[in-house]
Amino acid sequence: MILMNTIELTERVTAPLNKAKLSASAEFNEWDINSLIDLIIKQYHFNTRENVVVIYDLAQKVFSRHSEKHPELAKLVEALFLFFDDLLFHLKKEEQILFPNIIQLNEMKLHEGSFSYSTFGVIKEYSLTMQKEHRDVVKQLEFFRRLTNDYMPPEDGSILCLSLFSKMKQFEGEMMQHIQLENDFLFAKAIRMDEN
Repeated sequence: MILMNTIELTERVTAPLNKAKLSASAEFNEWDINSLIDLIIKQYHFNTRENVVVIYDLAQKVFSRHSEKHPELAKLVEALFLFFDDLLFHLKKEEQILFPNIIQLNEMKLHEGSFSYSTFGVIKEYSLTMQKEHRDVVKQLEFFRRLTNDYMPPEDGSILCLSLFSKMKQFEGEMMQHIQLENDFLFAKAIRMDEN
């Protein structure tokens, strides 16, 4: 499969994110922290977990059908396995550590007059760590796009291959929206709250 120019690839990966920013900014700025977290967990995290299983299963089937003529599929299956393992761990850290602490800080800020509460910058620090991990996710998505020739199945590819690449492309779009929602809205609000 042909590798794409990195600049062209980055533009293709970030274009959906930029469109989403324009359409969603005003709406999500109005949402409270608890509603944002609820949306992220119930829609994006749930869908991510579902899609990981479907995509990896399809990738294994495509590999077993096409690996003789397309040895690069071995690299794809291995990279997907490692990426999904890291991604699921990332979601778990958000749900079990960061999000509960953001919710607790939000509750404490609502009752700020009755007592003083500080996280000593832990939420800001952890949010910045999650944003760094998001940049790593974007790099990995760029790698998948290059490896699959912009999700273009080979001429001898089966319906399974077409399904896999279509699902991966859809997953990329959802992941970019997910990252934007967390970075630009949830984490931005949480960091401002943690700094005050």
